[in-house]
Amino acid sequence: MNRIFSCLEFVVLLLGLLGTISAQATKRDAGAGVTKQIAATDVLGIGDEITLDEFDVEEFNGRVFQVGSDGTIGLPLVGRMPAAGMTFSEFEQALDDKLRRFVKEPRATITSAKYHSRTVTVIGAVNNPGAYQITEPRNLLEMLSIAGGLRSDAGSWLRVTRKGQYGRIETTTPDVDFTAGVTEARIPIAPLLDGTHPSLNLIVMPNDIISVAKAEIVYVVGEVKKQGGFVLGDHEQLSLIKLLALAEGLQSTAAPGRAKVIHESEGARSETPVDVQKILQGKDQDVMLKADDILFVPTSTGKKMAFRAIEAAIQTGTGIVIWRRPF
Repeated sequence: MNRIFSCLEFVVLLLGLLGTISAQATKRDAGAGVTKQIAATDVLGIGDEITLDEFDVEEFNGRVFQVGSDGTIGLPLVGRMPAAGMTFSEFEQALDDKLRRFVKEPRATITSAKYHSRTVTVIGAVNNPGAYQITEPRNLLEMLSIAGGLRSDAGSWLRVTRKGQYGRIETTTPDVDFTAGVTEARIPIAPLLDGTHPSLNLIVMPNDIISVAKAEIVYVVGEVKKQGGFVLGDHEQLSLIKLLALAEGLQSTAAPGRAKVIHESEGARSETPVDVQKILQGKDQDVMLKADDILFVPTSTGKKMAFRAIEAAIQTGTGIVIWRRPF
């Protein structure tokens, strides 16, 4: 009887132990699931606090660890390791790699996090420039939306400036500089907005500065049908013929042979005479205009006087026709 009772006690004890292990494993898996579902792409920043769970390492469970000012975090067994700029999933994987020296199958999991210093600044040609506090991962498009979207005079590119401790900006654009502890990337806006190059839509890091360039513009004034400024877009220059096409052509009173391009550079102004008539006829080479150049097309005095005379004659003739019409 005592032997049977001892066996029953052993079975009960074993089932209880298995239940405890299963419950802990279930809790751990649930934590991992939550992390992957809502925070796998969260990015660790300086000052952030995280709670870790590693079933086989008691020193981790339930403890809060903080990312230091140098971008690293101090942990039991492995010492200090890089953290700032890494996503939660990247950090978990890196920690697992280090723990393999001590644990057979490590599965480190970030179960909760408290964010600090998550300021991203958006300046330049956006509707609501300023510094924004973010509490979850954001990409460039989301930050542009938070800043009220692009202004109508926004240029064709933006620049992301990032502190060096977050590493080099990884993007397909070749225009990336890494100097003096700061990394910068110039991102073309058109492919960013239309989604043709997803790698351009960077996840922003704490203290990133997003600067949207103002559009470079060339101007046309005088005897054209549509005066004003026209955005250069992705091009650094615009031909005179294309500019006239955007201006919907010349007025009938224009003097195209006496046009000129006005250049402004560092407060100095210069003028270059151009014969628009010959350019349009293919007798002269097309002229390229740069940012802030102004094409001026003057009025032909003779043409204007002739048109005034024609207008007067038409008005007089119309009056005579009305006067002579029988009631």
